[in-house]
Amino acid sequence: MVDIHDMKIGAPGPFLPPWDNALKNAKTIDSLGYDSMAFPDHFSGFVPESIWTPDITPLANFQQSPHTYYELSAIMSACAVVTENVQLISSVTEPLRRHPILLAQTFLTLDHISRGRTILGIGAGEIENVEPYGLNYSGQVGKLREALEIIKMVWNTHEPFDYDGRYWKLKDAVMSLRPAVDGRPPPIWIAAMGPKMLKLTAEYGDGWIPTSLTPSGYGDRLKVILNHRKKLDRTGPFTAAIWNWCILDEDQSECEKMMNTPLARAFALLYPGVEWKRLGYDHPYGDNFHSLTDYVPMRYDRKTTLSAMEKVPEEVLQEFYMTGDTETMIKQLEEFAKQGLEHFIMWNASGMFDLGKIRSSYKIMKEVIAYVKG
Repeated sequence: MVDIHDMKIGAPGPFLPPWDNALKNAKTIDSLGYDSMAFPDHFSGFVPESIWTPDITPLANFQQSPHTYYELSAIMSACAVVTENVQLISSVTEPLRRHPILLAQTFLTLDHISRGRTILGIGAGEIENVEPYGLNYSGQVGKLREALEIIKMVWNTHEPFDYDGRYWKLKDAVMSLRPAVDGRPPPIWIAAMGPKMLKLTAEYGDGWIPTSLTPSGYGDRLKVILNHRKKLDRTGPFTAAIWNWCILDEDQSECEKMMNTPLARAFALLYPGVEWKRLGYDHPYGDNFHSLTDYVPMRYDRKTTLSAMEKVPEEVLQEFYMTGDTETMIKQLEEFAKQGLEHFIMWNASGMFDLGKIRSSYKIMKEVIAYVKG
């Protein structure tokens, strides 16, 4: 159990144009006392462009496509330069588009730029960012394991080394850049949900950063990780984190309106088929559907997507999103704290579903931070 007043609170880092706004928002997040900024690493977004129209979302009037992202390391570097206190977390990258040695070099470089404030959030990748671009998505968990071994090797030596893996074979590889602060490389937080990934997190992670979990689901998985760590005699620091989609308003009925907007329902289709089945429903894309491994939004036409959106039940929406006012959010964070959560990234989606809620929803976030920080 964690005291909620010891919990750290993060927010999404800026990842969209225009550039001037991105840097301004980074400075604001830092000045407001957030503990971290989390940055996605995407080529494509989660929404089919077939439904990116003004009748589905007003964002289509301002943003041409749902597949608009700044490159991860460039935006993290820029935000590191204009901030002083926040940690900068990749949420998350993977070793399918970026070679393990490049990841090792990139995050040590970010470590220098940020003066020790960078965290390597990493996972097994999403098929939507891999397969459409001519890269091989198969064996993704095995590739992640090897990548973590390579990253740790190169962070621990400046001498040339060899590595004979199934996916990577290195001969006389060397990369001599060292950590910026006291020889400590950036912490590695792993995005994990299933049994294999939870075990991998225990073996190689300095932290855990999943998404879209209820407090009980979070606690159950954290126990699995901690039990594995105990068996492995891993006693070093470990941070239990999460990022969850949040819809915030002082009026719960307004939260429910936002939760039932077409775009919010489209995002809820990302909730795995197994979770729908647990709640007594069939996922429109199949009981075994999992967005990480199955979903390429560019291949879903408008008719198919709209039909699926209509089938999203209220119970799925209520689990997929954390909703409420300041007091309700604090109660939910207390439930997560009881399960061991130490670092919560509030992914405030309110403005995506109602542009008029941007200011009021961020006011609630400020109040939550004020309470958590005592």
